[in-house]
Formats: sequence, C-alpha cells, structure tokens
Amino acid sequence: MKRMNKILLVIMVVFLGACSSLKVDQKKYDVTTETIKEPYKVMNEILVKESILGDWYNNEEPTHYLTTRQIIKKGGKDLAFLDELKTKEDINAEDLENFNKMTVKYLNKLERKYKLKDENIKNTKGMTSALVIGYNTTYATLAKHIMTDVATEKERNEIFELNKKLEDEMTDGDRKTLRKLLNKWMKRDEFFDGESMFGSEISENTIKLDELSKKGSLTSLEKNNLNAKSLEIAFPELISSLDRWGK
Repeated sequence: MKRMNKILLVIMVVFLGACSSLKVDQKKYDVTTETIKEPYKVMNEILVKESILGDWYNNEEPTHYLTTRQIIKKGGKDLAFLDELKTKEDINAEDLENFNKMTVKYLNKLERKYKLKDENIKNTKGMTSALVIGYNTTYATLAKHIMTDVATEKERNEIFELNKKLEDEMTDGDRKTLRKLLNKWMKRDEFFDGESMFGSEISENTIKLDELSKKGSLTSLEKNNLNAKSLEIAFPELISSLDRWGK
C-alpha cells in the first residue's frame, strides 16, 4: 500500500508540473474600464512585458501574431469579445476579469521552451571549428567561455576529436553528438556570460539578456530562453534561428 501511495504521489507531482502556467501580475498594468476600450493595445503591452523573448511572437505585435496565425481564431468568441470592447459603453468588472483571463490564456499559448535539433546545426565542422578557434582566442567570446568554463575536460576533448575530421568526413552521428553536447551545456547555470555576449553583439537583445541573467534565481524556462538565444546570437551562420528549433 505504501508503495502504491508513493507511485500515486509521483504521478500527481508530474501532473501538476505539466499543468503549471505563466502568471501575470495585473497590478503592474493600467487595466481599467477605460483603457480596455483599446483592448489590443493593452494586451500587446502586457504580452510584450511578460514574454521572456520577442521570438515568442516573432518580434511582431503579439496580437497581430496571434490573429494572423489563427491562435486567436477568426470568427471565434475571443476575437469577438476583444472587438466588442472597442465600442461597448458599459464595460464592467466581469469584462475586466474576462480580459485578464484571456491575456493570461494567450501568454501561455505564446510561451516557448527551445530545444536544439540536429537539423538546427547548419554545419557540424564549422561549429566544432568555431569552438576550437574560440578556445584559443585571447578575447572573450561565447565559444571560449563554453570551452573554458562550461564544458568538462572530457567534453572539451570530444570537441577536439570531432574537429580533427574534415568537413566531408562528418557524419549524421557526429552532428548528433555535437547537438547533445550543446543541449547539455545550455542546461547549465554558467552557460550565459554577459562579457562574451557583448563580444558577439551589442544590441537591445543582448542588453535584455544580460539584464535577465542578473535578476537572480532563474526559472527553468527563463534559463532555457536565455541560453538558447545566446547560442543563436553568437553563431548566426552555424545555428538556425529559434523559430526553427524544437519545443
């Protein structure tokens, strides 16, 4: 009986974890009976601020992304509700509650956790060469940081061995090995390094990533997004854009 209870407890924990969702602190936003007469503007503001990356909505206006991809269904009740708010005179507390629930609903539909797939590595030899060359540079790059501070000695030697092959000798198995290593490294807390990122690019993207890295204890989703975006930015010619990665 005790064994059965333990099994049931594990199942419940897994189930509850799978059902977890992002939350929105509505107190941070000016959501009133007046402001939601511009429902798309208000929802866009909230979704932009609550999303970890602009990649979640393809760096478009979030509501445009949601409607053009039919995530908010054309002819559906949610779209009708939003359109009705624009002209409704007697907006009430129930409308506010429904708007807030809808905003959270679509934030969770935008949420994305990224997983590198084999096909997201455009050039296996190019990637291993970039890591080895980076390891031997004197200035800060993500490649140097990965090889020096993230990879174990055993993992670093795996990269050295892979890089000994010529480009036409690289196999699908080699690409799979490299992909597994990259995914393993991206799960580590030390993967992100602000100095290395600014060595690759100084932009609004890298500034936001650096700010996120400094917020303290990151959630699993935040760490995944931070590290995946870092890899995409550091190796644009060798790694596919995030919209092509797996979930």
